[in-house]
Amino acid sequence: MTDHLPGLPERAANSRRASAAAAAFGGGVVAAGLGLGALAVTVLFLWISAPFPDSGLDGALRIAADLWLLAHGASLSRTDTLSGLPAPIGVTPLLLTVLPGWLLYRAAAHAAAPPEGSGEGDVGDGSGARTEPRVAAAAAGWLVAGYLLVGVAAVLYTSYGQVRSVPLSALLHLPVVAALAAGAGAWSGCGRPAVALPRAVRRWLDELSLPRWLTLPEGGLPAALRAAAASTAVLVGGGAVLGGASLVWHERLVGHSFAQLSAPLSGRCAVLLVALALVPNMAVWGASYALGPGFAVGAGSVVAPAGLGASRFGALGPGPGSGPDVLPNFPLLAALPAPGATPLSWAVFGLPVLAGVCAAWLVGGAAAAGSWRPARTALVAALAALGCGAATALLAGWSAGRMGSAVLADFGPRWWAAGGAALGWTLVVGAAGAVGVRWWHVRDPAEPVSWGERWGSVRGVFRWRWSWSRSEPEVAAEVAEVPPMPLVPPAE
Repeated sequence: MTDHLPGLPERAANSRRASAAAAAFGGGVVAAGLGLGALAVTVLFLWISAPFPDSGLDGALRIAADLWLLAHGASLSRTDTLSGLPAPIGVTPLLLTVLPGWLLYRAAAHAAAPPEGSGEGDVGDGSGARTEPRVAAAAAGWLVAGYLLVGVAAVLYTSYGQVRSVPLSALLHLPVVAALAAGAGAWSGCGRPAVALPRAVRRWLDELSLPRWLTLPEGGLPAALRAAAASTAVLVGGGAVLGGASLVWHERLVGHSFAQLSAPLSGRCAVLLVALALVPNMAVWGASYALGPGFAVGAGSVVAPAGLGASRFGALGPGPGSGPDVLPNFPLLAALPAPGATPLSWAVFGLPVLAGVCAAWLVGGAAAAGSWRPARTALVAALAALGCGAATALLAGWSAGRMGSAVLADFGPRWWAAGGAALGWTLVVGAAGAVGVRWWHVRDPAEPVSWGERWGSVRGVFRWRWSWSRSEPEVAAEVAEVPPMPLVPPAE
């Protein structure tokens, strides 16, 4: 019996790792089940309250699974069309994406956190035990595996019916969303350790021998990330304000479109829920509108501050012979701005300027606190602009997609145009503004000057100008009246 005692700690450690992996795998299954269950409850409530349901219980559950896959960015295909050809559905409601993302984040944070009352991990600043990053990454991997197992079952379940999933699109989007959300949750669960570049990358950067002004100062990367997040939030928040103002401005068209879509109460509730799920998309589209490129509401059309572009099916926008007569009858689409450029539409360019000012304020304040050089301050501001452009491009691409074929094949902003415009606005305004804010913080404050001294300086300027305009004899006579200065003997 004593010969087997040395192997007991190793067996206990292996047993703990196996139980942690099983718990993480089960957490992924539970997270997927909660997301599917929340959508299934909503769909079943609308199905039960509908006076004339089109499908049975199986069809309602399949719609819930379709919505769950659509929340991850997967495309759907609708087969019950007039032409007989399948029509794709690719616009992801961003509010639905929040549900699986939050569930995955919480599940991964719980799986990566150390057990309560255990002394495992590194105790850093006294905040308690922390899980090693390697253990947290393994837990996140098992959690994603359990989540994807449910995702594969959902893809198989929705592979038939009037609205079915596209397997290739689902298998491409589900792992990416699950890995990103679980990775963020695991990083938070293990104490948010500092993320460092790999050793090979750092060695490669050292071998490049970049100039000193091209190297980031200490604290430059966190400052750039904060500025990028703040400027992106300003853009999206301003886009939400623009969208809400447009809805209020076109309240009659919005109400008319809402009343035409469905008469029963359950149908109106369904339309309202779909519109609420697309409100974040409206915010991103409004941000792209304020940036300049605008967004498309059909093939060959564009909604931009310069005016509404015409499509091959006619004019776009509210009014007779346009808007609802061409576009799908939906409340959010009824709030498109009127055709033609107006001073009010050009005023939206103040939003990207405000986003650049926000980035400049944060970077300039960090530069003054860290005593950065102006060149390095501009470099950090450029990095923040790059982060803002990347985030805007990701949101624009995620919020756009196809709503059908022909004219409905292009809906939403183009990710490269929206991201490039956000990068340009934030780079121009943010870099120059950050250098200016840094100078404002590090300048030497002047002594307080009284109003009497200021008036004396103004009188001196006018007196100098008056003396310069006088004739030479007058100036010579005034100089002659001044007594000569006594000579001071040189010091021995």
